Amino acid sequence: MKKIVSVFLVLTIFLSFMPTTYAASNNKTLRDYKNDLAKFKADYAATQASINKTQSEIESTNGEIKSIKSQMISMAAEIEQLQEDVTKYKEEINKKELQTKKLIEYLQLSNGRDLYMEYAFGAESVTDFLYRASVVEQITDYNDNMIDELDDLIETSKNREQEINKKEKELNNKQSELEDKVESLGDDKDALSESGVKVSDQIKIYEKLIKSYEKECKDDDVIGKDCMKDVLSGTWRRPTTSGYVTSEFKMRNGSLHRAVDIGNKNPYSTKIYAVASGTITSIHKDYYGALVVLIKHYDSKTKKYYTSNYCHMSKYNPKIYVGMKVTSNDWIGYMGMSGYATGPHLHLEIFPCRLYDSADKNCSTWSKYVAYAKKLYNQGYKGPRGLINFPKGTYNSWSSR
Repeated sequence: MKKIVSVFLVLTIFLSFMPTTYAASNNKTLRDYKNDLAKFKADYAATQASINKTQSEIESTNGEIKSIKSQMISMAAEIEQLQEDVTKYKEEINKKELQTKKLIEYLQLSNGRDLYMEYAFGAESVTDFLYRASVVEQITDYNDNMIDELDDLIETSKNREQEINKKEKELNNKQSELEDKVESLGDDKDALSESGVKVSDQIKIYEKLIKSYEKECKDDDVIGKDCMKDVLSGTWRRPTTSGYVTSEFKMRNGSLHRAVDIGNKNPYSTKIYAVASGTITSIHKDYYGALVVLIKHYDSKTKKYYTSNYCHMSKYNPKIYVGMKVTSNDWIGYMGMSGYATGPHLHLEIFPCRLYDSADKNCSTWSKYVAYAKKLYNQGYKGPRGLINFPKGTYNSWSSR
């Protein structure tokens, strides 16, 4: 009996130290992954339709803005003409005021008395009186008409100016409203398109991952349990035998720099190693053309999945492939500056999730991954430094892994 117990203990201890696999089931079968892929493709098709519709709205709205700008150019010409008309009206008003003054001066027959009545009743005969009365009537009518004309000119000028000012304000408001709409539609389009890795590329990544599962699994096999068993991460190590940190995992220029950047004096000959044992889940180029490798790890201490993301490599190790199980002694490529980079370095991201895996609600797509990374950062997550022993500070070098 003691012998059996001893054998059992030895076997238990032996199994506990085996670094090969860990049956961390996510309860998803290969069939589930295939169904997820089909849904992903359908959603992508619907999203593309939304993007196309949104783009059509943007183009239509831009057309309206163009029309409004054309109207505003015409309006500027009309306002200029109005200003000329107002100037002309004012000259006409001044001219008529001058005529009135001259007429009154000409007919001024006495001081303080009604000049028209005195002029009329100063007639020497009935005929002369009727004549003078007629002149007074004409003068009175002329002055009344002239005053009416002046009032009309002033009122016309005032109304037209108000009308144009109102129209100009309406056009400015409409243009501002449409420009806001274009900006909003642009945001919608960006959100639909995601960022980093395009959705179309994410589908390709997902397809390659499923193909790697198909080599070992049947449709009803649970991934991670019946097949494609997860590799224990083991000890986390630096990705290069020598180097130094050039940029930290932190907020930078208003956005989260999700990685620790690593440089080397001889970057293009510097090999990049897996930071821990795991399974390669993707080999691809990002949105800007950077060479990227993703490796999935299972940490038995924290009982969490992690994804390590290696970016900007100059070239891959030609022997690596999706689905390949690697250890921290396996190199995956060379340091470089492919994609959007100002100099050769390794951009290393590590987060506790499985990027581009539909079994992971936090990181199944790029947009979710980015949001999740920001959330973890705000909660105090330390990024690669939380797992790997890098020298403190930047540009402090190491010479071993």
